Amino acid sequence: MKVFKAAFSLALITLIFLSAGAVFPAGLSASAEPSTRYAYVDKGAKAYFCSEKNEDSALFAIPETYCVQIISEDGNWYYVKYAEDNGVYRAIYGYCLKSELVSTPVPLENEYLHTTIKITYKADSGSNLFPPLEIEMTAAYYGEYTLGKTSLSYVYCGDKFGYVPERVENYPLNDLPKPTISGDVEKPKNDNALLITAIVITVAAATAIAILYFTSARKKPDQT
Repeated sequence: MKVFKAAFSLALITLIFLSAGAVFPAGLSASAEPSTRYAYVDKGAKAYFCSEKNEDSALFAIPETYCVQIISEDGNWYYVKYAEDNGVYRAIYGYCLKSELVSTPVPLENEYLHTTIKITYKADSGSNLFPPLEIEMTAAYYGEYTLGKTSLSYVYCGDKFGYVPERVENYPLNDLPKPTISGDVEKPKNDNALLITAIVITVAAATAIAILYFTSARKKPDQT
C-alpha cells in the first residue's frame, strides 16, 4: 500500500511540473517582447536624425532602408542610436519622429550604411612657384542634408562631425520585409487559457496529494 501511495504521489508531482512546462517552455520567459527594437526608413521616405526632440535640430536624413536602434520612447519621438564604433564610424545618439520610421523587431540585413567620402585639404602656399600641400582624408558618411538649394553630407572626419558640399546618391539599398497578409497571419496562442488550465491541474493535483496524506495520517493502525 505504501508503495502504491508513493508512486501515486510521484505521478501527481510529475503532472504539476508538466503542466507548468506547457505554459512556460524552457528558454522562454513570460514576456515575449524582445529587449532590443529597431526601426528603418522606408523607400522614398524621409526620416531625420535630430539632436533634440525638435525638428529644427535635424542633423541629417537617415539613408533609405537603413535602421536605427530604439533605446526608448518619449511621446512622438524615439530616442535612438545610429551607426556604431567601427572603423571610421562612431555611434551617435539622438531623436527621430516615430511617424517617419517603420518599426521592426530585428534589424535589416545591413543595419547601418557604411560608405565613405574622400576629403582633400589644400594649403595655400602663397606662391605660384611651389605646389600647395594637399592632404586627403577619409570621412564616414551619415546622411544628406539640404540647405536651400545646396546638398550637403553629414560626415565624421578627424574626430569631428560636420558638413561637406557633396552628396552620396548611389548607395546599396536593403531588401525590405514583405507586408504580411492578414489571412496568413498565425493567430497567437491564448496564453491566458493555458495558464488557467495549468493552475487548475496544479491545484487539483495538490489537493489530491493533500487528501491522500491526511487520509493516511488519520487511519488508525489495525489492532490484533
